[in-house]
Amino acid sequence: MPSRRHLVLASVTAALLGLSLTACAPGQSPDGSATSTSSSTPSTSASATPADRIVEISVDGLSIDEGPVIGYDDPNGVVAALTDAFGSAPTEGPVEGPYDSVYDGFEWNGTKATAYETRITLVVSADAPGVIFRTTEGLGLGSTRAEAIAAGAEDEWDEDGDGVSDYLKIGMREVPGTSSLVNPGEVGVEYITLKVTDDVVTRISSGGNDFSDI
Repeated sequence: MPSRRHLVLASVTAALLGLSLTACAPGQSPDGSATSTSSSTPSTSASATPADRIVEISVDGLSIDEGPVIGYDDPNGVVAALTDAFGSAPTEGPVEGPYDSVYDGFEWNGTKATAYETRITLVVSADAPGVIFRTTEGLGLGSTRAEAIAAGAEDEWDEDGDGVSDYLKIGMREVPGTSSLVNPGEVGVEYITLKVTDDVVTRISSGGNDFSDI
């Protein structure tokens, strides 16, 4: 019968052999062949985040992702383009205008559009998830006053009279057949309006001009 000493030695030898097996490289058997482990199962990667849609606003109209310009004289086209960019239909409702007029209003997250008889105007006060607005000059919500001035913006209106303009105009273009109310004797101009709060652009609006009294 094996002695107690021989049994102890055999147990120690078995334990050492077990330790040597677990010390092998992960995923390999002692002879170097591959073994199957739970970590070898392919992991499922997260879905790719869609690229932001870029909506560029100019005096001519808007374009989506550098596509063709859709003029403001095509209200249905503008609403359809924005619906595509946002991925959802707008909330619709009446918008009261001067002289008891009522127009069609469309609203998405941070963006409002008002359709008049032959034109549509936009007011953007917030970028939506996945949708970024900017002007032709590359200005967007959050751009600084200094950046706007460097891009060609000029003072439009000092709303609170503190000597610093609260509204800037950019993308100015003469409109033949009109007369400026701000600069008598000159042809009127149209432009994009930038509202500036604490020296940061907080709103972008189309349809700005200096020849209309409403």
